[in-house]
Amino acid sequence: MSGLSGVGVFWAFTSFLSSVISCVGFFMPYWITGQMKFPFNTDSGQNVPVHFGIFRRCNYPAINSEGELTMVLECGRYTTFGDIPSTAWQIATLTIGTGCGICLLTALTAMFGICVKGVVVPMVARSAGILQMCSGLLMAAGVGVYPNGWDSPEVQQACGNTSKSYNLGDCSLSWCFYLTSAGIGMTLMCSALAFHAPKRKHIITGYAL
Repeated sequence: MSGLSGVGVFWAFTSFLSSVISCVGFFMPYWITGQMKFPFNTDSGQNVPVHFGIFRRCNYPAINSEGELTMVLECGRYTTFGDIPSTAWQIATLTIGTGCGICLLTALTAMFGICVKGVVVPMVARSAGILQMCSGLLMAAGVGVYPNGWDSPEVQQACGNTSKSYNLGDCSLSWCFYLTSAGIGMTLMCSALAFHAPKRKHIITGYAL
């Protein structure tokens, strides 16, 4: 029998959903959508759709084995942490990644509490709520600092020279940005629900039922 109240069961499922939404938004490379002309600086170049995430990118120029510049039409992550094109995106990778990890760990604990009575006691619930609040604030900070990296040369190649910090130029925000933002909102909501998750004990004639 579960030790969670009705609110607690709702909290557990919502926590799991918010962690999945946040992790998918963090991992997928569809935060920014733009167009890049290839070959560069030619009138005959074709516009190739490009997508940027925090630490991944879809469709990017690369040097092939013959030493020629080609367009790789696939998604991939940056080889090293230092290859992420701006300091702001590096910070966002750390903060959102850490927030997603905390969010997922808390959600799994909440789901375990549905199956096993006594796992989510009041102290655990309060701790989970505090962790979820920290998780949501970390992810929110990452999303807030992410646009500061829109002035990087890689983004300007796809979004035009008008692209700068907090101004995307010719590009547009894509669904992963909004998905992650929705996950943050749900996580912060869950942090408040956590305090009401355990079942309340009713005292009758000196005995706890």
